[in-house]
Amino acid sequence: MKMTLAPLLFLLPWLLAPPDQIPESALPAFGRHTVLVYKSSNESEAPMVVRIAEFSPSRFVEWEDATTQGTILMPERAVNEARAYVNWQLYVAGVDTRSKNATTLWLSRRIFRELKAKPKVKMDMDSIATWVNSLGVDHMTVEVNREQRSLPVVKTRDERGGERWFLDSEDNPLIVNAIYRNYRQKLVSITTDKSNTLRWIKKKAGSSVPW
Repeated sequence: MKMTLAPLLFLLPWLLAPPDQIPESALPAFGRHTVLVYKSSNESEAPMVVRIAEFSPSRFVEWEDATTQGTILMPERAVNEARAYVNWQLYVAGVDTRSKNATTLWLSRRIFRELKAKPKVKMDMDSIATWVNSLGVDHMTVEVNREQRSLPVVKTRDERGGERWFLDSEDNPLIVNAIYRNYRQKLVSITTDKSNTLRWIKKKAGSSVPW
């Protein structure tokens, strides 16, 4: 009897789930050569590709859209403690930018912890002090290594009406969906299992800081 029931118990979550619901699964660890693909839309749809050169302790990425590219370095202190989040200021065409006390794409660990603990948090959003409300946890489907995955996300809305969803992970609070005014940016795929993906960044031998 135990041998007969075991396979059924293993399949029970899938059998009880709605037909269109994809079971939640763990996200592979991010590291060098992880590739993120976003689609943004305003009047037209455009992709943006982000390739990670260093994920921890600092965060160093290159980005590329249809017309230009650049790189962004977020030092370890910003990754851990920054109270500012910026949408566009660090994206400068053809330039290696370095943040001082702000993050982009990811919330800092400090802000993420506060959003998990409080109903609202005050932070700088694009250089403007803003109250951000936590809307709780939900799920979003994203292609991960060519398979559809259901990922837990923390949903937020700022006092100007902008809504942003981040991965529900203190170590990886990556933005997966953003809606403000007529603009939308959505993460459509994550790739962690390919090598030699970087195009613009050449890491210096023996250096933990890429440049």
